Amino acid sequence: MTPTTPMPPMPTSTATRPVDLRPVLGLPDPGERVPTLAWPTAGLYVGTLGLFVVQIVGLARSWTPWALVPMGAAVTYLMFTVLHESIHHAVSTNTRLNDLFGRLAIPFVAPYASFALVKFIHIEHHRNTNEPKLVDPDQWTSEGPAWQLPFRWASLDLWYVAFYLHRIGERPRREVAVTLAVFVGAIAGLASVAVLGAGPELLLWLVGQRLGVLVLAWWFDYLPHHGLPLTQRQHKYQATRVRVGRESWMTPLFVYQNYHLVHHLHPSVPFYRYVRAWRRNEQAYLDRDAAISTWFGRSLTADEYRTWRRLTDDVVLDGDAGRAAPVFHPLRVAAVETLTEESRLVVLEVPADLAETYAYRHGQHVTVRAIIDGAAVTRTYSIVSAVSERRLAIAVRHVPGGIFSGYVLEHLQAGDLLDVLPPAGHFRTELDPAARRRYVAVAAGSGITPIMSIVRTVLEEEPRSTVTVVYGNRTPSSTMFRGELAALAADDRLRVHHVLSRTPDAELPGRITPSLVRELAGEDPVDAWFLCGPDALVRELSTELGTTERVLTEVFHTTATDPAIDVESRVVIAHGERRLEIDLRSTGDTLLDAALQGGLEPPYSCAGGACGTCRAKVLLGRAVMDQNHALDDAEVAAGYVLTCQAHPVTEELHVDYDA
Repeated sequence: MTPTTPMPPMPTSTATRPVDLRPVLGLPDPGERVPTLAWPTAGLYVGTLGLFVVQIVGLARSWTPWALVPMGAAVTYLMFTVLHESIHHAVSTNTRLNDLFGRLAIPFVAPYASFALVKFIHIEHHRNTNEPKLVDPDQWTSEGPAWQLPFRWASLDLWYVAFYLHRIGERPRREVAVTLAVFVGAIAGLASVAVLGAGPELLLWLVGQRLGVLVLAWWFDYLPHHGLPLTQRQHKYQATRVRVGRESWMTPLFVYQNYHLVHHLHPSVPFYRYVRAWRRNEQAYLDRDAAISTWFGRSLTADEYRTWRRLTDDVVLDGDAGRAAPVFHPLRVAAVETLTEESRLVVLEVPADLAETYAYRHGQHVTVRAIIDGAAVTRTYSIVSAVSERRLAIAVRHVPGGIFSGYVLEHLQAGDLLDVLPPAGHFRTELDPAARRRYVAVAAGSGITPIMSIVRTVLEEEPRSTVTVVYGNRTPSSTMFRGELAALAADDRLRVHHVLSRTPDAELPGRITPSLVRELAGEDPVDAWFLCGPDALVRELSTELGTTERVLTEVFHTTATDPAIDVESRVVIAHGERRLEIDLRSTGDTLLDAALQGGLEPPYSCAGGACGTCRAKVLLGRAVMDQNHALDDAEVAAGYVLTCQAHPVTEELHVDYDA
C-alpha cells in the first residue's frame, strides 16, 4: 500500500530499482477541475496588459532600454502563460471564452502567428514529448551543442513556423488561410510602423520580445525536459521533471512551471493549482518514478526527494543550511506473523533511545529498506497498530513480481534487521475525547492497513464516536485482519461490511461502488471519510463524495503487472467513412494517439480531457479514462469517452466518433 502523503528517505544516493518502461494505466486524480473562469489567469492577463501599456508609454517617452527591454520580455513571458492556459482549455469551461483569452494573448507573444498554429504545435509537443524535433517541435531547444542553445531558445517560434510549414498540407484549409492572413497582416503592420518613423522603438520592442521568447524556451522547454531520455509514450512520469527547492521565489518566478510535470500529466489543471495537485498525490507520483531535480539541477531519486520534502520546502541537498535530515535506523524484526496466505504482519523492535523518534500517529506510515540481491530496495507501508500500543507493526501484502513483498513473504524472519525511517503522513483527523463524531472508512485489499490504526485509535480515544468500515476483498481467506475486525466489532460503535468480489454467496458479493457505500453508510451526516485503495476506486468515490476537507484519501496504484487490466484489445475506431482496426494494450497509447498513428484524422484540441472535442462513443466493449473534465454523468452513462484519455480494458472494443 502506498500512501499519497510525502515520505522521507535518506539524503544520499542509493541503489534504485530499474525503471519500468511499461506505461501505467490511469493517472492520480489531481483533485482540480477546470473552473468556470480561472480568475487568477484573467487577472494575469489584465495585469500584463497594464504592463504593456506602461511599456508603450516608455517607448513613446524614450525611457532607458535597460527598463524597456526587460519590461517587454516580461509581457511576452506572462502573456504566454495566458495563451498556454487557453490552449489547454484551462481558462474556462466555456470554450468561446477560453479561446478568446488565447486569441487576445497571442499578439503579445507572437503577433505573426495564429492561435490555431500555436495550439496545434503545442499539443504536438504534449503528444510526442522528447521525440526528435520533427515530431516534438520543442526538442529544438535541447538539440545541438551547448553554445547553440541560447540561439535555439531565442528562435523557438521561428522553428515553430518551419514545423508548421512542413505539415501545412495536412492542416485544415480554413486554419491555413487564417494563419497566412495573420502572418501577412502582422508583417505588413510591423513594416508600416518602421516606415512611419518608429523604427528604433520597434527594434526595442522586438529585442524585448525576443528575450521573452528565449526565457520561455528555457523555462518551459529546456529546464523541464533536457537530459531526459524517455519519451511520453515510454514513461510519462520520466518525460518531464519537477524542479524543487527555493520555491518561495522560484514558483512565482517560473509562474509554477517548476512543477511542469504536473502540467504534462494534467494539462487542463490551471497553472496556479499545480503545487496543490502535486501535494495531493505526491506519493503516487513518486511511486511512478517521477523525474525530479533540485533548482540547481541535481537529479533526485524518489527516496532523496522524500527526505528533502520532510525537512523543508526551501532546504536542498549538498550542504544547504537546515536541520539534520531524518535518517534510517536499523530496527530488528521482532516477529513475522501470517495474516493470509499472501500477506504478513511485520513487528519491529524499537530501542528505548529511539522511542521518541518512532512515536507515531494513527494513519501514519514508515519507509523501510532492505538489501536484496545486492541492491537497496525501499518501500512504504502503513502502521497498523493503535497509538496506545506503541507497537511499530506494518502489514505487507505480496504483489506478483514484487521484489520487497516477495522477500518479506519468503525470507524475512524474526531477528533480521530492516532500515526504517521515522513515521510520517497526515491521513488522519485530530481526535477529541469529548467529541461525538461519525466516521466512514472504505478500503480495498491492503488499503485496510492505515484504517486498522485509525479504527483502533478512534475507538480508544473518542468513546462517543462511531466508525463504519466498508472493506473489499476477493474471498474471506484473502481478507487481511478479518479476525481482528470481528473482535473490534464486538464494540457496537464499529460496524464492518465485507464486500467480496469472488464469493457469490457472500452477504455482500461483488465490488465496492459509490451507491453501495452510500447505502451502507446510511443517511446520517459523516464527519470524515477515509478512502484507501486502488486509485480508480478512490477517484470514483472521491468524485461521488465531493472534494471537501471531510474526505481524506490515500491510493495505491495499479500497474501493468496487474493482469486484471493489462489487456491486449482488438480495437476498431470509426471516423467518417474510415475505419481503423488495430491491436492495442490497455497499458499503451490512448485511443486518440492510436487513431492518429493509424492514419485517421479525428477531432481533438486540448488533449487534456477538458474540451470534449475528441469525444467518441463506445459501441462494443469498455474503455476507461485517465481523467475527465468535459463529459457529464449522462454522457458517460451513454457510453461516451474522451479518446485523448481513454484506454481499452476489454479484449474487443469498438468506438465511433460520429455516433
